[in-house]
Amino acid sequence: MELYKDPSQPVEKRVEDLLSRMTLEEKAAQLCGHLMPSCVENGEVKAEKLRELFPNGHGRFTQYSMAGLTDPEMIAKIANDIQRYFVEETRLGIPVALQTENLCGWPGAGGTLFPSMANVGSTWQPELAKEMSQVIGQESRAAGANSAMSPVIDVSRDPRWGRTYETFGEDPYLISQMGVAYIQGMQGDKENGVACIAKHFLGYAETQSGLNCAAARINDRELYETFATPFEAADKLANVSGMMANYGEIDGMPVGANKHIARELLRDKMGFKGMLTSDGAAIMKMWNFYHIADTYKEAGLLARKGGLDTEIPVGAAFAQLPDYVRDGQLDEALLDESVRRILTIKFEYGLFEHPYVDVSKVKEAMTNSDKQALGRRIAERSLILLKNDGTLPLQKGAKVAVIGPHADNLRYPVSGYTYPAYIEMVEAALTQPNAVSFNGMADEAANQKKEEKAKSPFAAAFDMYKQGELEALGGMNQVLRGMGATRLKEELAGRYEVRYAQGCSITGQETDGFEEAVQAAKESDVAVLALGGNCGWVNVTGGEGKDRQSLALPGVQQQLLEAVAATGKPVVVVLYGPGCFAVNWAAEHAAAILQAWMPGPSAGKAVADVLDGTVNPGGKLTVTIPRSEGQIPLYYNHKVGSGYTDGADSFASAIFSGGYVDGSNQPLYPFGYGLSYTSFAVEGLEADKTAATDGTITVRCTVKNTGEREGSEVVQLYTHFNGAHVTRPNKQLQGFARVDLAPGEEKTVTFRLACAQLGYYNEEMEFVVEPGMLDVLVGTSSEQLPLRTRTQLTGPAVNVMGKRAYTCPVTVE
Repeated sequence: MELYKDPSQPVEKRVEDLLSRMTLEEKAAQLCGHLMPSCVENGEVKAEKLRELFPNGHGRFTQYSMAGLTDPEMIAKIANDIQRYFVEETRLGIPVALQTENLCGWPGAGGTLFPSMANVGSTWQPELAKEMSQVIGQESRAAGANSAMSPVIDVSRDPRWGRTYETFGEDPYLISQMGVAYIQGMQGDKENGVACIAKHFLGYAETQSGLNCAAARINDRELYETFATPFEAADKLANVSGMMANYGEIDGMPVGANKHIARELLRDKMGFKGMLTSDGAAIMKMWNFYHIADTYKEAGLLARKGGLDTEIPVGAAFAQLPDYVRDGQLDEALLDESVRRILTIKFEYGLFEHPYVDVSKVKEAMTNSDKQALGRRIAERSLILLKNDGTLPLQKGAKVAVIGPHADNLRYPVSGYTYPAYIEMVEAALTQPNAVSFNGMADEAANQKKEEKAKSPFAAAFDMYKQGELEALGGMNQVLRGMGATRLKEELAGRYEVRYAQGCSITGQETDGFEEAVQAAKESDVAVLALGGNCGWVNVTGGEGKDRQSLALPGVQQQLLEAVAATGKPVVVVLYGPGCFAVNWAAEHAAAILQAWMPGPSAGKAVADVLDGTVNPGGKLTVTIPRSEGQIPLYYNHKVGSGYTDGADSFASAIFSGGYVDGSNQPLYPFGYGLSYTSFAVEGLEADKTAATDGTITVRCTVKNTGEREGSEVVQLYTHFNGAHVTRPNKQLQGFARVDLAPGEEKTVTFRLACAQLGYYNEEMEFVVEPGMLDVLVGTSSEQLPLRTRTQLTGPAVNVMGKRAYTCPVTVE
């Protein structure tokens, strides 16, 4: 037996043995991706196509789940047939990675669909992220997927960017906690888990004007201190297997070709040893979008030298890397370093020993009532009450007008990169392919059209399915009903006397439905307006490549809101969608506002349960909501001397930073904010008066439910450091705990903050913790911090590069 086939040998030895046996072409093949339509037709794997396209083996198939939109057993069989070719027919028998987008659920038939990551983050409960990803990973592996292009741990600070809903928000500490938990749940014990690819390294969400793929202006200090923090935490605390490089550019170079970021920062400073993959068609973009290479092939050379290990969705440039090795332009050692990373993952996740899945067990491995209950719990815990004058919860016996485009729709509360969104995209690609912007596939389609090749990936996708297979699903509503989805209108109709009127569509300009909506409100005691946006790739207000100029409600929804409010009846606004809205008018005139984001198939029940008081809302904002686009960028942890609470001397601020002359400089709602149907008191702050720069600070307080019903409060710890010779954030989140309390119940919350968590780049660009005075602030949002004290940091400056802390342990008792 060859050493690499012996499972008793260490992974490192197996990798080196296998690598020593590989030809240049076999090495390059491991760096390449491809799309499923290349070898699947009419629901069957075409072995002759595999032999033709992949004689030297292959690295990975991406968007694998698209072959299983109709039947989980079919996609498991496809997985086995594909693996059988690579394991049994190629010279070295290297299994292939089957990877998919499964951020909030296995995106194929039978999978459990969860709320968006915006919702998951809004729970402020990382343990829920872990429970969710365990389910996603288990279902994905059962269907044959062994690699996941998730989670998204970008720091997202511009609400105009269309992919905000995929992130955990604007704060690197909160994102780190959620991301680490998600990866731990998904990867599990590795041999039974799914390898995570955290994305998008680095600074992807920080583009100019909120436009996807636009240039980013980020200095080295922020790159590491802010944007790299969640990725480093994912590596150090969760051993994330891979990362995906941002396909945008920073400082004049696409990230995948930027050695300063993809090599010096990621490898040398952060010490990451896993795989760095391209984003979809990122290498092609270096050629035909950014024009830094004369040919697509040359772009592949720049990408490999820059630091990318793999190319997806199709590895057409990386497949030609052996040419550069032979002519002396590329050192073979650069191929070897990438192959090592890829093979290591395949060995660690047991693909050589267990390349096949049990087709007979795949259906029972899919969704069930317990998994769906977890999705409902996440949805419930994520809902954020932004305003309430006492109208909520709705009174029993009330007559309720249910109005708005989200009121009677199953699809709109479901996010993109999900099973329903895939079906929607595939169906739309037949009739309006130019409207579909699915990353990677759209680029490949454009490239094939340019080169006059036969069939685009969108068209080829339909060849994967048996005739009539997609139609047999019965349409979007039937699919969502099968996933347990209900509408808000029907949920409320089971509890109240309901009058329904749509009023308007999401983006349309028609107002002919206003009269019916106004009449419904007049005949009711209260009006619930279900407003906002939708998400995906077709006819949406948000998603990848679907960014916004305006934060106003889409279409004529604002006019509808004002028309209904003019009746004088109390108005409850429920806001859905992939991004936030600057609802200044509603904040002033509505009786209540509930931020729902995209709660998934449980949206109808979860929102209705909050509206009628069955559930007490306790979610908190993970982003800062602006009053207008003119305030952007607007985030709570801005530098001292900048932003809406600048922390500078009040006299100097009045002269140099007096605020806007045409409006408030305060956000509409701050980071960490959220109300409840009960009240809480956070009191009794205690903190160490002194702490060594290499020590730990203990901070303690009590939180009490001072109201009349059970509820939860998120106790939040922030700090600000005085003593640096560089400007520092006015405050930074350092720890949090969501605490459930019965009426009158009180609990003690204790934070143990390692000073290594306070590191920053000093004026010499050394990453240190320095002596000085630390402000310690505790409260219930970034702007509601009634408890304040100070801790003196003593001792010498401590360099914590590579040794910083990422998590503040918290106990609640």
